Amino acid sequence: MGPVFDGGLRGAGRGMRRWNTTERLLLALWLSLLVHAALLWLPLRPGQWSGWHEALRVRLRGEPAPAAAEPPPIAPPLAEAPQPEQDDMPPEDIGDDRLRLGADIYYPARELDQLAQERGRIALPDVVLSGSTQPIEVLVFIGAGGRVDAVRFEGEVNAKLADAVAPVFRGADYQPARKDGRAVKSYKRIRIEPQTEAAPPPLSH
Repeated sequence: MGPVFDGGLRGAGRGMRRWNTTERLLLALWLSLLVHAALLWLPLRPGQWSGWHEALRVRLRGEPAPAAAEPPPIAPPLAEAPQPEQDDMPPEDIGDDRLRLGADIYYPARELDQLAQERGRIALPDVVLSGSTQPIEVLVFIGAGGRVDAVRFEGEVNAKLADAVAPVFRGADYQPARKDGRAVKSYKRIRIEPQTEAAPPPLSH
């Protein structure tokens, strides 16, 4: 029969103090905290939480950004007001029936040695008008080279008739008037009488 250590164990047991209930609860609490702390510091396994975070970041980047407000269309530059051309200036009577248009003086028929003559026949277009139209008077300003510088209408004129007649005279070509042996600027006063038939109205000087 071998040696018996019962007495020694009993002696060791007598030397150990028993834990009371409060101490046991504190010990259990500390163990629980240690376990949770260890879990928090454990390295993440591949494919677990790290993959979830990456997916979250990708999803956020994939959200459409708010559409940038389109810049307002560039307004076109304001058109400059057209400068009055010579053909838009009213003639100025400077006496003796002479007319000034801009800086140029145009002589009347009575001062000329030779009147300006048309180089070709002037044919007025047919114009469809409603109602009766009064005769109109046209002032044709002819330069010293025979070109027409401007066309003016005297008094109230039917706009449709004026738009049809004015280009015809502007495009006409004349043999210039002469005064004291040289070509000068002159003007013609032409009366146009509208007719009911299709024939072009006659010209009278």
